[in-house]
Amino acid sequence: MTIFTNADAVLDAVTVHNITQISHKTGQEHRKSMMSGGAVISQISGKASVEVSSLTTTDLATLFAIGTNTFVSVGLYIASGTITIPGKVRSAGGLFASGSSHVGLGGTKAMIVPTSVEASQDADFATGAFDIHWLSADGLVKGCDDATGAALGSQSFGSEYALGPCYINSTLLAGVQSFRVTPGIEITKPPLGSGAIYPTMAMIKKVEPTIQITVNDFASVAGTIGDWVAMTSANCYLRKRADSGVYSATTDNIRFTFAAGLTDTDSFDIANNDDGSATITLHGKALTASAAVAIP
Repeated sequence: MTIFTNADAVLDAVTVHNITQISHKTGQEHRKSMMSGGAVISQISGKASVEVSSLTTTDLATLFAIGTNTFVSVGLYIASGTITIPGKVRSAGGLFASGSSHVGLGGTKAMIVPTSVEASQDADFATGAFDIHWLSADGLVKGCDDATGAALGSQSFGSEYALGPCYINSTLLAGVQSFRVTPGIEITKPPLGSGAIYPTMAMIKKVEPTIQITVNDFASVAGTIGDWVAMTSANCYLRKRADSGVYSATTDNIRFTFAAGLTDTDSFDIANNDDGSATITLHGKALTASAAVAIP
């Protein structure tokens, strides 16, 4: 019996630690053929497959430092490299198997894009999610395959972050309970041709980033509900957790920034006699990330 769990993901030259979740979808389609006037299936064939792996991590500094901090806006394209999503195999009566005893998924070509960053007041840690769009070399050989008997690279702890402050137009928002960054990178894969069954190319079709901030202090949304408010700057921070402490006091926190756009308070909710909350959505033109900044 082979029981396995998460391990560090390898994106060519970058190793992302602290993987908390992996979900792989093969996207397989089938052709089910019938004879003339038939009501039952006579033949079943593979038609197409678009494989995507979705991963979540707390190692946000590594993730958003990819491409000199450009990962949040353009992702990472690997035309020829090593992409591995390993699975650590457990050992009966112990922790994990040694040597080349592990499993995983792997390939050499992919488009990798961030899908979200989430942080909330009561969460143990902030998370970042990203998708790996696997690509075939020729359209007939799959771009991602599973493996057994694999060796693991050196495994290590990265870093963890917690909710930090948010500023809009240089004003500190009071009562921030959570924020969600959505890079909004939409991927397009050209139609297959010449009988191909796997995608060979992926491109960025458009980028529409947003940040949603939830607050429980009405002062943060007073005079804005139902209005469009010009945004000249917005900064949302993640605090780096410290080992044997609480938070790091140095310039190793993370910041997500909009330089211009619009904000709107698009929801306002109260249930029974619970505290109310409001959600502010920031619609920015260009999203940037900095992985080594000080908290103001």
